[in-house]
Amino acid sequence: MRTLLRCCFLLVILPFSYSATAADFWQEDWVLPEYAEGNSLIIRPIKASDKARFFHSYMTSQKWLYDRLGWAWPSEKSTMEQNETMVNYHLEQANEHTAFTYLVIDKQDESIIGAVYMVPVAASREEKSGIPRSSYNAEVSWWLLESAVNDNLHNDFFALLTDWLEASWPWRQVLFPVSENNETALQLLESSSARSLGRDLDAKEKYFSYAISRK
Repeated sequence: MRTLLRCCFLLVILPFSYSATAADFWQEDWVLPEYAEGNSLIIRPIKASDKARFFHSYMTSQKWLYDRLGWAWPSEKSTMEQNETMVNYHLEQANEHTAFTYLVIDKQDESIIGAVYMVPVAASREEKSGIPRSSYNAEVSWWLLESAVNDNLHNDFFALLTDWLEASWPWRQVLFPVSENNETALQLLESSSARSLGRDLDAKEKYFSYAISRK
């Protein structure tokens, strides 16, 4: 099985600008960034009061997101109750500093148009794909509504996200995992300074390494 997985994954070994020692996802003396604001968008933490708006937001693009994210989510059978459980879990994670979930807000009408997830690198990345967990502080993923992509807000979003990582987060290197069906995210990463690590053919994912330079 291990041989099969190695055959299904193309890994490009890249030099790192710092020693590949164990990378912490979070340290207690670090200060958690509150939000990022650009000309058209705001990225801020999800709150309990966002539950209903959050649910209605992603369900407006349910099929579009389901086909592109590769997360088996959001399902057409998703419910408000499931959404409440999910948001409560995100809030618990943030409180314990084990993962962070942020919303993407359109400043024009204050609508929720997406979300960003910052989590520790999954053990399966190294076990199945050979990506060294010790080289990355976190993996970062996101979704944006179909309407937001149609309005070209994905460009503003990615610029805001990467500027925020460099200006406010204590991390040195993050991993971007992206479904091969997520053409918009792939285009953003492939045209950025992120470096392609390869792909997992079984999971139908591509992986990108992003080194964070301090501003």
